[in-house]
Amino acid sequence: METNRRKFVKLSALMAAGWAANPAWSFPGQAGAPGAGPLPDAIYALVDHCRNTRYEALPAEVVTATRTQILDTVAVTLPALGADGIRQLYEVSRESGGRGESRVLGTDVRLPLETAARLNAAMAAALEFDDTYEPALMHASCVTIPVALAVADFTGRVSGKELIAAVAAGTDAACRLSRAGSPGVSPFVVGWDPTPMYGILAAALVAGRLMGLTREQMVAAVGLAYHQLSGNAQAAVDGTDAKRLGAGFAAYGGVLSARLAKRGVIGTDHVLQGVKGLFKQYHGGKYSEEALLGGLGSRFAGLDIAPKPYPCCRGGHVAIDGILELVKANDLKAGDIESVTIYSPPAEMMLLGAPLEKKRNPQTIVEAQFSNPWMAAAAIQDRAVGLRHFSAAALRRADLRALAGRVFTVEDKSLVRPDGGPGFARVELVTRAGKKLDKLVKFAKGDPRNPMTPDEYRDKVFECADAAGMKRAQAERLVARFRQLEAEPDVAALNAALAIG
Repeated sequence: METNRRKFVKLSALMAAGWAANPAWSFPGQAGAPGAGPLPDAIYALVDHCRNTRYEALPAEVVTATRTQILDTVAVTLPALGADGIRQLYEVSRESGGRGESRVLGTDVRLPLETAARLNAAMAAALEFDDTYEPALMHASCVTIPVALAVADFTGRVSGKELIAAVAAGTDAACRLSRAGSPGVSPFVVGWDPTPMYGILAAALVAGRLMGLTREQMVAAVGLAYHQLSGNAQAAVDGTDAKRLGAGFAAYGGVLSARLAKRGVIGTDHVLQGVKGLFKQYHGGKYSEEALLGGLGSRFAGLDIAPKPYPCCRGGHVAIDGILELVKANDLKAGDIESVTIYSPPAEMMLLGAPLEKKRNPQTIVEAQFSNPWMAAAAIQDRAVGLRHFSAAALRRADLRALAGRVFTVEDKSLVRPDGGPGFARVELVTRAGKKLDKLVKFAKGDPRNPMTPDEYRDKVFECADAAGMKRAQAERLVARFRQLEAEPDVAALNAALAIG
């Protein structure tokens, strides 16, 4: 009976796809299982990539980058438990109860697997301190890493090497998916938030691998995740708490899909190229085969992921860098500044610069995280932009509000970044003495072309640990363990060591 059911589902999918021009299963250059012919859909290539990538086959630089991304994500997760939106999610999650399968990072609290993954992923994204795949504005790590850690807790037999391999492959898949759709166009201009949108598919891939799903089960898991796919950009535009929860929703849906698939639930296997697949339904058929599958298994997108030095929207970092450079080089104080003008491309203008009055007067922390005037004010006033500038106390600071009121924003289409990702920015400072200072910044600190220094990275990790209330000795021990993650026999023990006493 089950065999007949599977045949019916497969036949129905083929009929729905149509046997006309450009059939969904004829994907050039992609071989299926030995003797099986062409793959039905490109999702099979990504599933095989995520199932079969082994730690020993990873290039050394990919291992290093992935290890760093895991530490970075854990660090930015720890201080977020009390943040607006996260606090309420934590309360609801605990009230709902269920089996204690996985740990809430930084605590001794255990929740059902998908519930813990949802909370941890939302925490990882909440403070806007998580890293960014700039070519597609994708925050992959805040989904793939919390999912991997939660599943490691659940199974209790995931080594550090296996964690690195699963995260490297899953993050690579997430970044490839996000870059492939609507190539050359900012996802926020199209209207999507790529993190929850592609994150749910990546979450299913990572969870499926670590749960030991078969190839067919893993394809089913991604198909089930696709049925839940969402992720519009309105929350980011409005600056609401919903922006913090998208990564969590993706983690929950992806993990649940993997659990269901392991029990035999069938999802579509035409996830990407079906007549109602992702690229047709969400991108009008516009996608890049090269971005999706080019160099699969030999080239990893994780190498292009940029850690954030400032806890706010990555699109604003270029302006922060420019302002900090001008202020420090010219020894300017807040009282010396008559006005600041930030020139941004359309996508960043929409997210960070308009409407100007709202951006000058953020009412919530999320609004401040998406405000170029607020970021500029912090950079000028304190010559730094850190977690303390995105807090209830900071929103009450009269000096920051006064400075933000002297910041202007202007759209400049010439600042669009040719290769995609956060655009360039030009900042113009006018002093009360009438001096005009100008700076163009193309690649923000943290970009592979403008990397953070070891000291800057160390400062970030300990800033997060301090904000979470973790004692420095515990933080230093944990940093040492994460830097030798390959030596961990069971990641569940490392999760337990993160509990803040």
